[in-house]
Amino acid sequence: MRIHPAFTAGALASALLLTACTGSQDSGAEAELPSSLPNTVSGGPTVSGATEAVVAAADVFLESLSEEQRERALYDRDDTDALQDWTNLPVGQNGDRNGVGLRDLSEDQRAAAMGVADAVLSDDGFEEMRAVVAAGDVLDRRGGGDTSFGSDLFFFAFFGEPSTTERFTVQIGGHHLAVHTTYDGDRVMPTPAFSGVDPRAFEVSGSRVEPLRDEADGVFDVLGALSDEQRDRARIDGEFAEILVGPGEDGAFPTPAQGVRVSDLPAEGQELVTTAIRAWVGDSDERVAEALMAEYEADYDETYIGWAGSTDRDEPGAYVRFDGPRLWIEFSNQSQTGSGDSLHYHSVYRDKQRDYGRA
Repeated sequence: MRIHPAFTAGALASALLLTACTGSQDSGAEAELPSSLPNTVSGGPTVSGATEAVVAAADVFLESLSEEQRERALYDRDDTDALQDWTNLPVGQNGDRNGVGLRDLSEDQRAAAMGVADAVLSDDGFEEMRAVVAAGDVLDRRGGGDTSFGSDLFFFAFFGEPSTTERFTVQIGGHHLAVHTTYDGDRVMPTPAFSGVDPRAFEVSGSRVEPLRDEADGVFDVLGALSDEQRDRARIDGEFAEILVGPGEDGAFPTPAQGVRVSDLPAEGQELVTTAIRAWVGDSDERVAEALMAEYEADYDETYIGWAGSTDRDEPGAYVRFDGPRLWIEFSNQSQTGSGDSLHYHSVYRDKQRDYGRA
């Protein structure tokens, strides 16, 4: 995520609580930036300390809830239908989300909820999430008709009681956001993860905020570094108006892989691929991200870069993917926008073998 000029995390957190408490503002140019599953051991890298931090934050949040709110927040760990029932659409277009929403929480409860997100995500991931949440207020000011937008329309759910020894999943969802991180002892897996934003950039307290700038820079820097011959080989036939393996498409990965193999690129090109991939993987806890990046980089002999539509970052319909034996990332320039921008972004990061912590 890019914020120009420097904008402190403390200011982000303060804006989150203010926005969620008072609701969206009626006018003004600036946004208020808010701060089937197995019963066996889950898949995912083994890291030390990540689970304990999330369990501690989750306990604080759940203890702050009323009995009715707690019932809404907690699901059975094996409720696969509910866990996989997520979307990137606004609330008004797809019914209610799982869990308890920020709109129904007190200021202290909202702070505890964001404490969970802070524990689940890296510093960069947490700031990106808050910026995506804030973009909802930009859309809300423009009016959504029957569609509801706003920074208070984001929801927190737990599949399984948070525990340092038993499997559970944290799900955070709202418009253009879906976080799923599964914990099983020291094993952690942060997929599937959807991120998008509309508008692509907006102003907060005099600062320009671009929530998915690093992701966009990453994929288009990779394409720009390809030779003409590599770019031709990487082109995927057809048009992609949307990402392929988004909500409701679990496991629907196309085969065979298409594009240019990462290991065929020069060292500089491979470094650009690593930077691009890290823009998604690095949103998870730093310890988890490092372990996953080592695995994905080891797969470069079997990982492919593909694109369709356009290699122009400002062209609606531009589509890029990274496709490996485990890694799956898609990035799409969407032609429709509710903000008045010329386009907006959709993306998804998945692990073909371990989504939702599958072993």
